[in-house]
Amino acid sequence: MNLKIVRFLGLSFAISAGVTHAATDYVVTSPTYIYALNGAAPTNTPGFYTNNCPPLTLTAGNTYTFTMQASLIHPMVIGTNASTGLPAPVTFSYSNASPQDIFSGTITLTLPATNFPTKLYYQCNNHGFYGVITVVAPSSGAPPPNNILGVSVTTNIVLISTGTGTTYKLVPQFSSNLVSGVWGPVPNFTNTFANGTNFTVFDRLDPICGPNVFLRISQQPP
Repeated sequence: MNLKIVRFLGLSFAISAGVTHAATDYVVTSPTYIYALNGAAPTNTPGFYTNNCPPLTLTAGNTYTFTMQASLIHPMVIGTNASTGLPAPVTFSYSNASPQDIFSGTITLTLPATNFPTKLYYQCNNHGFYGVITVVAPSSGAPPPNNILGVSVTTNIVLISTGTGTTYKLVPQFSSNLVSGVWGPVPNFTNTFANGTNFTVFDRLDPICGPNVFLRISQQPP
């Protein structure tokens, strides 16, 4: 993805010239012998070789990222089957998820739009606790190309982009480090679509990221 740098009011923004079609990005932690997603505390009981992690429903044709912030003893595998004992879960690893069997870093899961698996599993390769991923067909075709046209920074931030109407949801995301940082959703944003242009408005991110902020917009299925 090409980037262009915009400097305004002492802030440095790297703004994507295109809009990513990735869907929700997940941050995976392991508070006990169980995975938590995006900081939400698991409601099930920790255990070994147990379907106790939060279930996910993902849409075919999209790309998802799982940023691993788990304990080093809980490396994760995304597989076509869930192991209930030996062999280890990595034996069933899904070819469109990479890298596999890691506790730190980012696993990228790319789901094809056709001939996709209807069930996948994310599982600890050491202890076997897992969650079920249900893959559903796309509700509509891929969104049209989308570009960020400009940015306005005053008491808040306004990203101006070519719009996609209401078919796909536009979610602004930010990062303070493109090498090792995580793309996270911008809190408390609004979108206004009019005459082919989308205006995404949110608070300044200085308190979160400091003076250097990288911005992009993710087109997500409704």
